[in-house]
Amino acid sequence: MPAAHQPYPLRHSGARARFGRHRPSLLAAALLAVTAWGGAPSAAHAQAAAASAAAARQSFDIPSQPLASALLSYTEATGVQLVMSGDIARGKTAPALRGSYTRDEAVARLLAGSGLGYRRSGNTLIVSPLPAEASGAATLDPIKVQGAFETAGYVADASAAGTKTDALLLETPQSISVVTRRQMDDQAAQNVRQALRYTPGLTAEYRGAGGSRYDTVIYRGFGGGINYDYSYQDGMRLLGANYAIPQIDTYNLERIEVLRGPSSVLYGQGTPGGLVNLVSKKPTATPLHEIELQAGSHSFGQVGFDFGGPVDEAGKVLYRLTGVAHTGKTQIDYQKDERVAIAPAVTFRPNADTSLTILAQYQHDPYGGYYGFLPAVGTVEDLPGGGRIGRSFFDGSPRFDEFKRTQTAVGYLLDHRIDDVWSVQSNFRYMQTDVDYKSVYTTGLNAADPANPLLMRRAIVNYANMDAITADNHAQAKFNTGAVAHTALFGIDYQRLSYREEQGMGAAPSLSINQPDYSAPIDTPAITSRSKQTLDQIGLYAQDQLKIGQWTVLGGIRQDWAGNDRRERIGGTSTDQSDRAFTWRLGTVYEFENGVAPYLSYSRSFQPVADADADGNPFKPTKGEQYEAGVKYQPPGQDAFITAAVYQLTQTNVLTTDPANTNYSIQTGEVRSRGLELEGKATLTRNLDLLASYTYMDNVNTRSTTAQDKHPTYVPRHTANAWANYTFRAGALAGLSLGGGVRYVGGSYANADNTMKVSSFTIVDAALRYDLGQSIPSLKGLTAAINASNLFDREYVSACATATKCFYGAGRTVIGTLTYRW
Repeated sequence: MPAAHQPYPLRHSGARARFGRHRPSLLAAALLAVTAWGGAPSAAHAQAAAASAAAARQSFDIPSQPLASALLSYTEATGVQLVMSGDIARGKTAPALRGSYTRDEAVARLLAGSGLGYRRSGNTLIVSPLPAEASGAATLDPIKVQGAFETAGYVADASAAGTKTDALLLETPQSISVVTRRQMDDQAAQNVRQALRYTPGLTAEYRGAGGSRYDTVIYRGFGGGINYDYSYQDGMRLLGANYAIPQIDTYNLERIEVLRGPSSVLYGQGTPGGLVNLVSKKPTATPLHEIELQAGSHSFGQVGFDFGGPVDEAGKVLYRLTGVAHTGKTQIDYQKDERVAIAPAVTFRPNADTSLTILAQYQHDPYGGYYGFLPAVGTVEDLPGGGRIGRSFFDGSPRFDEFKRTQTAVGYLLDHRIDDVWSVQSNFRYMQTDVDYKSVYTTGLNAADPANPLLMRRAIVNYANMDAITADNHAQAKFNTGAVAHTALFGIDYQRLSYREEQGMGAAPSLSINQPDYSAPIDTPAITSRSKQTLDQIGLYAQDQLKIGQWTVLGGIRQDWAGNDRRERIGGTSTDQSDRAFTWRLGTVYEFENGVAPYLSYSRSFQPVADADADGNPFKPTKGEQYEAGVKYQPPGQDAFITAAVYQLTQTNVLTTDPANTNYSIQTGEVRSRGLELEGKATLTRNLDLLASYTYMDNVNTRSTTAQDKHPTYVPRHTANAWANYTFRAGALAGLSLGGGVRYVGGSYANADNTMKVSSFTIVDAALRYDLGQSIPSLKGLTAAINASNLFDREYVSACATATKCFYGAGRTVIGTLTYRW
């Protein structure tokens, strides 16, 4: 070995490190060194002890910093002796390491992307370069490690969404699912709804082939409709109103986190069923370069690029630049879907304790695809004259319909560690969204002449502009009181939405189903409403996560103040509404040594209602209350996570028709949801990844003046999903991956009185991926893939909102992908 690369203990190299509380003594260090080099009388015993220690998990709290310093902190935490040539870590930065890991997982995380590997000799860790001259070092495949927020596989075991801390999922008494970047890539998810296909407790694609312009999701039977969507990005709500709802392209996301159940304690107002948090791609400490090309069904074409890495040699400035553009038609005749989006980001790390990330995004959608619907007669049931409406049928007007959206945003994520106890985080985003929307839509079926059934239609025009501010500031304290370890959180958040809208509605000619004539002119409706609306919310919250031995107790409280100020400039009317709400939650988890963790929790939520009764009295917020019990299982030493949950969720103060004045509502309704959710994700071997889920959901209107004891529409009682991906890593097929999935959605009701039902359906998906560099070294980094959803082209209705609003599911869609990474 050249003299420049002679190994020696790094602790003599002069590198700086942050030392923990339990620093080994010089005597212990000497004993460790003697044992490592075979000088101890009981070398075999020491070797066995070292192997046992390496397999055990322990907690780490090492901030991102130069690699040499991070490795020194690792040795202080584990007591191992580190041997490494002093210059090979120069200019390299280690990612943050916070959470519970085995020693091998921890060092693999610190060395990820550095070009360095390691091997163990007793209690000595030897780090050396990965090239041929250091062939004794371990060449590590990308692995998922405990506590990492990004993962190379399907299994995630930490999430900030449930606690706003880096809590492990095993320690969080709430149902949480994570869709990783790897899963989205393997399944070629084109939007958030598709990415959530295999997630339990959700009705994500109820609008089927339509609705791609909004990521509306139903959580445990609650939600539905664009005004009830509660999506978050980087922990802050994506505010929107009416048709001005922002959407984030999945290519710009690192992962998607799903919280099921009331989440008002951390996030304020929201549907009681849950929320989705979209995690943006952020700057990376290791260089990455990716170009992706896609082409597929309906003339679809997409190009994307993703670049990132350090700007300076010290790694104090990092960048990420992600962009995507697509164009194509849709399953529906005459409808197009186009987008261009770019998201730059820069991270500044002046020291190991401070990180400031500035995020920006621009997205323009010249065409937003189809967002219409068709009546149940003709889709769920045959037309009076026989037959059904084709799933590509367009009920609008090619000359009139349009949807244009432009959204821009800028914000920051600031994280500062004050000392070993306190850290603070400040997040902020400003977003602007502009929408021009015109549409002719179906209002019902005229079958007076069975030989020539007609769709009755109306026209709408809407021009909207929205400015939104979201901010969240909180402080975290980690400390002990006797045998109890605390992670306390104190925060204040703020949301403000300023929304300006012009809207008009008018008549439109009927359309023949059998012989549609789109040449009839559509008169643009006159603007009859010109309004300005301001919504704001401020919340104060506190939370404590206590660990007592194998018990974890999580409790939180929150006080919110919400306001809604609406001015109608044409009619001269105004509405001022103020609400306040106190919410809380309490849960506990017990972790057994075998990885089983049963939990119990109780939580509450609130959601303002922007309406008034017949006497002009504003409505109170709806309230949600949930009891949940479950079991989480993370097999020790395995890359797997399995959860089971049962719950009862009740929403009160629900609007129902006023019997004394049917043009108005009263607030006496109640909806109850009970269910069972099962989910499992695992990497069983280096070759095989699996995920599966099952949901049983029983939703019923327990108090209603019009639908007493009836089940809400949209929501199936049973859903089940499974996906497997197998990768050949050796032999003639090395680099080939085969994937496939099955999605079952049970029947749901098509109308409020439950006299019509949507049939169940089963969909099959398939994927094939090949790493070309495995067989042709000159093509290293180039991957080709082909995905087919609804492989057997099953024709089905995905759901109905009412008897006049039903949605066809997407037919077979094939997408080919070519990705080059270097």
